[in-house]
Amino acid sequence: MRKNLPLSFKLFRRIPKSIQFIILSLILVFASCSDRWIVTNPYAQVDWEKHGQYKANLHTHTTRSDGSIAPQYVVDKYHQLGYHILALTDHNEVTFPWTSFASMEASAKSKERLADGKVSPENLVYENRDPATLGMIAIQGNEVSSPHHVGSLFNDYNHSTKQEDSTFIATAAKNGLVIINHPGRYKHNAQWYIDFYQKYNHLIGMEIYNQGDRYPNDRQLWDSVLVALLPARPVWAYSNDDMHGEGRLGRNWNIFVLPELTKEWVRKGIEEGRSFYVYAPDGHKKLQMPSIESVHVKNGTIQLIVAGQDSIHWISGGTIVHKGQSMKLNDCSGVSSYVRAEIFAPGGTIVGTQPFVVRKR
Repeated sequence: MRKNLPLSFKLFRRIPKSIQFIILSLILVFASCSDRWIVTNPYAQVDWEKHGQYKANLHTHTTRSDGSIAPQYVVDKYHQLGYHILALTDHNEVTFPWTSFASMEASAKSKERLADGKVSPENLVYENRDPATLGMIAIQGNEVSSPHHVGSLFNDYNHSTKQEDSTFIATAAKNGLVIINHPGRYKHNAQWYIDFYQKYNHLIGMEIYNQGDRYPNDRQLWDSVLVALLPARPVWAYSNDDMHGEGRLGRNWNIFVLPELTKEWVRKGIEEGRSFYVYAPDGHKKLQMPSIESVHVKNGTIQLIVAGQDSIHWISGGTIVHKGQSMKLNDCSGVSSYVRAEIFAPGGTIVGTQPFVVRKR
């Protein structure tokens, strides 16, 4: 039998036993260290060679509420910028379906602004749009003001209430999804949000960029919520224009990575966090944007394959714990129950990932 042993093993046996012990110990330590982390990757089901990347804005307004642009022109402007997914979220008004715009009326506020010369007449005359013809997905919803503003998606609930619980219960009954909008506008602490996320599973996300970067502390709030809720309960991040006029259009968006551009897959992408958030300070003017080409997780290492980046920061618990395209969890101190990446382009555009849940075996 000894004649059939591999040459490498025969050579290993010639080494003194004390050295053999050290070598075996190092092998075991290396193996245990490289496999000591369990990482839950929100992009695990993505086929990076076959799936498409689709641009989305999930929070915008028209003259149906307090915006200054007619619904059809809002759709046209986002279509011209290459958006594939759009939710018109007028305040307590469901501006949907797009094929029925012509039968809808402008809000009383928009009519008052017309009289004051603050809205042009053509923006109170509505025309239909067909999302299928445009190659877009139209998401039903609105911004419910109750009193904390929330993005209500995939349902027609549109009643302003004095209690957030009423909104969450009603949207759940209609099989809707809900995103907390611009939390920095309010004075609630992290625990206020944590309690709601623990109570309502369809409360799926939080805006961390709004109207450019109107509330920079929203990222810190998101990190506090993640620290409290993970690994059991993810909360996904979103970046939205909250557009009321053209000057606020095209600085914030999300990129969904999906096998098909359908309403069903968009909903699944929102539920499962198959997206990146984007903030472009100068909008689409001379846009330099990093492109995430793939994400790989193996043996406690998270690797981003990115083009066009200036730098990459890895964040855990609100603190930068590493920089670079690859993060080896064993080499990083201060990692809590998750890590997330923010990718910077030379022009200042930021692309961020959803959180990767991490824990030791």
